[in-house]
Amino acid sequence: MIKREFAEKWIYKLKKYWLEKNIDGVCSLFTNTKFYQETPFIKPFLTIEEIKEEWYHVKNEEIHNIEINVLAIDGNTVIANWYLEQNNDVYDGIYQIMFNDKNECIYFKSWEMLKLWDGNLVHRKSKKTKAYK
Repeated sequence: MIKREFAEKWIYKLKKYWLEKNIDGVCSLFTNTKFYQETPFIKPFLTIEEIKEEWYHVKNEEIHNIEINVLAIDGNTVIANWYLEQNNDVYDGIYQIMFNDKNECIYFKSWEMLKLWDGNLVHRKSKKTKAYK
């Protein structure tokens, strides 16, 4: 069972490495992760090499603010709310993070929402889709 103190330290490391654009640091948190998905609409990453490749885009991001807060813990599962301001975008989302009995992350899934500025939904990969009115 995950304790709140452990979860908050793990989240703190994720935020710290993200702000520092420390790809190796971030990936050290996901060494044993077998399922990593940044949004439900993309294919999950199943290896540390795929996870590392996904994180390389952070090097080119202008990060203004990151907040991550633990909302709930159920056994070995942590639910956290995250908020990100980067480039000209604002995101708000939820993480589901599962750990094994050795406190290693084995499952990581994110749901994200992008703030709408002009009625258009802009995916972070620069694809534009008209938002529902």
